[in-house]
Amino acid sequence: MALKRIPIYGQIKGVTIYDAPDGVPSDTPAAVDCTITLPNISFETGTIQMMGSQTVPDHSRLGDLSMAITVPDSKDSMVLSGKGLKSHVARWVREVTDPNGAIRVVGFVCYYSGYITQIPQSGKNPGAESTGDYNVSLVKYRVLEDGKYEHFNIDRAAGKLIINGEDYRSEVDELL
Repeated sequence: MALKRIPIYGQIKGVTIYDAPDGVPSDTPAAVDCTITLPNISFETGTIQMMGSQTVPDHSRLGDLSMAITVPDSKDSMVLSGKGLKSHVARWVREVTDPNGAIRVVGFVCYYSGYITQIPQSGKNPGAESTGDYNVSLVKYRVLEDGKYEHFNIDRAAGKLIINGEDYRSEVDELL
């Protein structure tokens, strides 16, 4: 049987972040050409005895979710800071090469809410770009590809934990 080819996801073409009070993105971006580091999804673990100690994940409970954002230093990007729960939307475009060789671009959107745990103060060097790094402790996190495919839909407050369309909490929630 011949190897079946799949689309190849290539370079990111651009990333823009919007302030989104009440979940609705503002018309004006807070940052353009920025960098985001999406969170690693880690599960709480427990230990069982099975020929010695064995660490097993609890797929119904998450570890800490945090996201890093690097933005150009400007007064516009300061809307990303603040106390209390903050909501933002990140959009990025990625190049995809299909198995037939056709190249297209695909849009991604990340809706997130969380607490800002680090507000940047960047270095000021003559002739150098000035950027700042924000850290966000996430409460809500949702990523959509091409407006259709939902990679993640996590809402800690609502007890929602869906990854690639699979509800990781459904078995527990049905019994509670």
